[in-house]
Parts: sequence; structure tokens; C-alpha cells
Amino acid sequence: MATHQSFCKGLPRAVADELGDAAAPHHLATGWMVKLYECGVYLQRRVVELGLHFESDSFTNQILLGAIRTHAKSIARRLPTARIEPWDKGWARVWESIPLQPFDERFSAQVTKALAKYVRVLEPMLEDSLPADVRWSR
Repeated sequence: MATHQSFCKGLPRAVADELGDAAAPHHLATGWMVKLYECGVYLQRRVVELGLHFESDSFTNQILLGAIRTHAKSIARRLPTARIEPWDKGWARVWESIPLQPFDERFSAQVTKALAKYVRVLEPMLEDSLPADVRWSR
């Protein structure tokens, strides 16, 4: 069984494998949070939060939130437990929380697959929503 720290550090590679990518996407992994999309392990609240956070300036975040909201019905069908909302400091997010369990093989795979699904569902929507001369990069 893995610890939450070893799970977080290995998550970028595991998501890349789940997506069939040769290289792990750009990321920052600590012992409790992974900024790939976002995956945070919150021991006191006993949850794992995952999703996509927009943490740029308020104007950019609102544009991205608006673009995502145009796809709200599709997101609700494909990510039924996801919430789309403005958030702290002018940020925005598409996210969900999963009750924390021990990071055994089954739970680690569940979280990895859930985060990979966020990437699969949201990446094409972000690509479609950007102006033609702006490229989104993972």
C-alpha cells in the first residue's frame, strides 16, 4: 500500500500512462498536492479533491470559467459529480471531492482514472474555447 505522499509524487506518471502519453504532462508534485490539473489530499477533512483550477488573474479566470460553463451540460453528463464554480481570490474551478481511503492499489487507480477523465473531458473543451491564435498547453 502506498502513502498519500508517494501516491502524489507518482500521479503525473500514472495519469500519463492512463492517457497513453509518452511523457508526464507539465506538473508540480509535493507530498500532499499535485498541480497537473489538481489533486490535493486533505487528511484533516478526509477527502481527495481533484479537478481543474483557474488560478490566473481574475479577468482570465472569468473568461475560462465562462468558456467552461458553455459546456456545462456535456460536463455534467461526462463528469456527473463535478462542480463548476467561482472560487477564492477571483479564481475558478471544475472539481469534485472523493472520500479519503487508504492509498492501496484500488483507491490509487480510482483517483488516477478520475483525474485522467478530467483531462480527457476538459482539454478538448478548452482547446475549442480559445481563440485560434492561442494554444492551450498542458
